[in-house]
Amino acid sequence: MKCKVVRHHMLASAKPARPPAVMADHLAQCAGCRALQRRLVRLERLMPELPVPPSNAKADCLEAVLHSDAFARHDPAEIPWRQRERALRKVAITFAMAAGLLFFAFIWYAWQHQQDSSTTPEGSFAKQNPLEEIVNSYDRGALAAAPRDRLKRLAVVAQKMHDTTRERAKDGNFNEVSKLAVQFKTLVQEGILAHAANLPEPERQELLGSVAEQFSRTASEADNLAKQHPLMAKPLGDMAIVAMNARSRLRELAGI
Repeated sequence: MKCKVVRHHMLASAKPARPPAVMADHLAQCAGCRALQRRLVRLERLMPELPVPPSNAKADCLEAVLHSDAFARHDPAEIPWRQRERALRKVAITFAMAAGLLFFAFIWYAWQHQQDSSTTPEGSFAKQNPLEEIVNSYDRGALAAAPRDRLKRLAVVAQKMHDTTRERAKDGNFNEVSKLAVQFKTLVQEGILAHAANLPEPERQELLGSVAEQFSRTASEADNLAKQHPLMAKPLGDMAIVAMNARSRLRELAGI
């Protein structure tokens, strides 16, 4: 299937995140088409969040267009088909103006969002580091717990992230799966493995062995998901590798 055909289909599709099976092989191999798909999915997700700028000008303009004498005809009685034609023209003008306002609102929102993300005002509070931000979104306070309890709670967070990844993969949400795969790697390497190395020797074998088995299951499930969803094979495969490496390291620390 050619890129031109695939891209025209995605632009006309109401659900670009769920392309038909006939397009899946092409998207799995074509980076350009996947990039277009990601942009379309992001636009689709952002559209409901667009703010409507407060303004009375639109209502005044619509009132002028629909009821002003400037648009009225003072000819003798029109025949019915001409009346319908004039009404349709008014409706077309109204929709065109609404589309223009929506497009302007979208551009304004995107520009404002880019400005906010690229600049940091002086005197702002320091942001959380990536690990704290990830963990606190699932279990606030887990990093402040005692070593044994902390490791257990981080393992629960890892399982929740894997469960969420599975659901997003089934929904065809490539961007969310990619984001979760990166966060999973940060959680495992900077959180679980780093704290596991500091766990007292007597507690390692029992606790690290069970967490290692959890990662073994995670690696297997992520690998199976990658086979079921070819478009998301890369992030899911990365998650499987991270989980398998974590299993080996934890078994090494536990002396198993």
